[in-house]
Amino acid sequence: MRFRGLLVWSLSILIMLTGTGLPINPVSARSIAADSAFVEVPIYVQQRNLSCEYASLVIAMGAYDTWISEWTFDELVPASDNPHWGYRGDINGAWGNTTDYGVYPEPLVGPLAQLGFRGEVFYAQGDAGRLQQYLSNGVPVVLWLGMWGDQSYYEYASDGTPYKINPGYHVVVGYGYDESGVYAVDPATGSTVSWSWGDFMWMWDAMDGMSMAVWPLARAEVAAPDSSTEIVASDPTPGVCC
Repeated sequence: MRFRGLLVWSLSILIMLTGTGLPINPVSARSIAADSAFVEVPIYVQQRNLSCEYASLVIAMGAYDTWISEWTFDELVPASDNPHWGYRGDINGAWGNTTDYGVYPEPLVGPLAQLGFRGEVFYAQGDAGRLQQYLSNGVPVVLWLGMWGDQSYYEYASDGTPYKINPGYHVVVGYGYDESGVYAVDPATGSTVSWSWGDFMWMWDAMDGMSMAVWPLARAEVAAPDSSTEIVASDPTPGVCC
């Protein structure tokens, strides 16, 4: 436990001191059986009460040896009452309520792209196949879980767009699965956690299987019209994702 605490502390210091990413090294799945897969991901503790989404991105990007401060996302993600459009509430607020709430995956796609990463949003709707596919291809998956089950209700944006709010949700990074269940890194505790398939699906289904796979964009050098060298991101990264 002392070693784990030292590791978490060191990683937190490294992330706070590093403003730009290190070279990207894609990870590969470590399969231990035909019906299982595990991805090597770091452990990290979220720095604020409601920063589990940003901390989970730190963990997912850290799987590729890229370290970005979670505070970077404060500058890149807009604010909005609709969590599908931006961060809802105060990131330092109390967990579990719906006034100070958090953010869903869609507003994180653009910021990830600015940092050289692809964020692939999907809603599993009770089907774990896509989660298993990403993990089997060595790609960590950020997971939105209803820790209290489905207590959801709908609110409406100013233009009438409905969106669902579910008190007591939390975000973790899925890094593996086998016949027993699903394995994740929990940024709230800076530790690994696992659930049986039944327990996991109960929490995941409460958020409609809300998820985002994260992997680095491919980078290629091309000649710009003025003969200078320009770095252009393309997608997908060969051999990294699905």
